[in-house]
Amino acid sequence: MVLDVRMAGMDGIQTLRAVKSAHPLLEVIMLTGHASLEIAREGMQLGAFDYLMKPIDLDELLYKLEDAYKKKTLQQHKIKTIEGVIESRK
Repeated sequence: MVLDVRMAGMDGIQTLRAVKSAHPLLEVIMLTGHASLEIAREGMQLGAFDYLMKPIDLDELLYKLEDAYKKKTLQQHKIKTIEGVIESRK
């Protein structure tokens, strides 16, 4: 997911909290046009995959999306492997 920090209604940090609570393996890339070390730190502590400044280079965003996809795929594979081991021990 690509998520802007500043949005109407619920801000990006609130949205990140809700998304990670419901879908902990979902990778979230935060975008902002307003540099804030505090917001970046909070987003990363809440599980954001990365925090990028706008305007963003499209190639950099695509690279980050690929990295996030690879991380999620690896996590899912690890979970399935662990589930298989647990199931085989029953």
